[in-house]
Amino acid sequence: MSYFNEPLLKQDLNALVFNSGIETAKNSDNESQEFLPKDNSNFELAQLLSIEKTNLIDALAQFPATALWLINKYTENFSSTEKEDLAIEPALSSTLIDIKKQFQALSVNTSTHTIDKVDNKNLVLALQLFPFSFHDLTELINIFAYSYKYREIYCQASTKNSDDKINILLKRLEASNHHKPISATQWLASLTNYDEQFLFLCSSDMHKYYTNAVLYEHNWLNLRKKLATANTRLVLFIANQYKGSFLDFDDLVQEGQSGLLKAIDRYDYRLGFQFSTYAGYWIRQAISRALSRCERVVRIPCGRIGTINKVFRTKDQFLNRTGREPTTKELAEHTELTSNEVHDVLSMSQYAMSFEGSIEDGESSFAPIDFLEQQTFTPAFIDIAKTELDNIFNKALKILNPREARVICCHFGIEVDKEMTLHEIGLELDLTRERVRQIQVIALNKIKRNFGEQLVNFL
Repeated sequence: MSYFNEPLLKQDLNALVFNSGIETAKNSDNESQEFLPKDNSNFELAQLLSIEKTNLIDALAQFPATALWLINKYTENFSSTEKEDLAIEPALSSTLIDIKKQFQALSVNTSTHTIDKVDNKNLVLALQLFPFSFHDLTELINIFAYSYKYREIYCQASTKNSDDKINILLKRLEASNHHKPISATQWLASLTNYDEQFLFLCSSDMHKYYTNAVLYEHNWLNLRKKLATANTRLVLFIANQYKGSFLDFDDLVQEGQSGLLKAIDRYDYRLGFQFSTYAGYWIRQAISRALSRCERVVRIPCGRIGTINKVFRTKDQFLNRTGREPTTKELAEHTELTSNEVHDVLSMSQYAMSFEGSIEDGESSFAPIDFLEQQTFTPAFIDIAKTELDNIFNKALKILNPREARVICCHFGIEVDKEMTLHEIGLELDLTRERVRQIQVIALNKIKRNFGEQLVNFL
């Protein structure tokens, strides 16, 4: 483990140097500053990014409203939230439970008009341990900006800050108007059971902590942008390896950039790994997931894609080793799957085929639609057969007398509006039903003797 401890010791020493400089700056000015590294190395940028994110979380943890927002989002409405950040799941079993416990204890003391500093400190410590995601921090800042402007604190305290800080605060308030959370108004309206001074502190404290949070967020986002810009060439290098696939190069770069941002939010510089090695995994994963979404007409989950690749890789290895195709039972034994799972994998791995083919196939190739019978137009042989049948039937009617021809035409609906029963024909010809039947039998026997062989061919 010596090879792993040495970089940790080195980085901890550097962290102490940076932290000491930051503490000195805070003690001198007691305000947030934008710390820039001497060079744009990934390690220094990631180190400063972690420091600014920690400062931002510390500022937001001073508000009890942060705890209430986390409880509402990740406990009561957890089933409808998106589990985008995998680091939040273990926090639900430990950190979030502690946050809820400390918040309830603090709210009980506040209802009795006694604020316990110990409970308040415990709640702040519990919030500092929660793994906030990028969307959590930005949404919380938007909510506090909405409340900050609603209480009109910025009008009272605008003269206490420098021009640069006032500009940052005003830009953040303007941005909150364009990116206001959809549920911000409803969430703030549902806080009638709690005191406003308890959730958002008094005006002076809220201005102090909110101003620090905005400045920390400004520095955090700038460092995040610089770290992403410094590793753009890494995204281009990895995306170039996937050229010629189903996505254009610009789309590959865009998906790679999304993976790079996820790596930035999850990277921990204290573990002693290179950022490029860590980010390369997330970039490749984002690109491969995008390709799996666009590769097939019917989308298959990314987890099932890995199982499909495993089965076909085992199938190719078995074919190269034995020279024959493996059976389903043999595939199940080598892949450690059941026979039903192998059947499901083979069935879902089939590719969809277009009925009309593609333009690049050429004129000599045939599409599946060329082998299907078209029901739009009547085939020519049907028209020919119908014409021949009409000619034969006209000749057959000529060998019958007028009464026999009338009985056949009325009973079978030939050249009349509808088919008639023997009784109706008898009423029209003034004959009994039995006599009409006898005439019909005689007429059919005449047609059978003269044209029976020709009519059999149409059956």
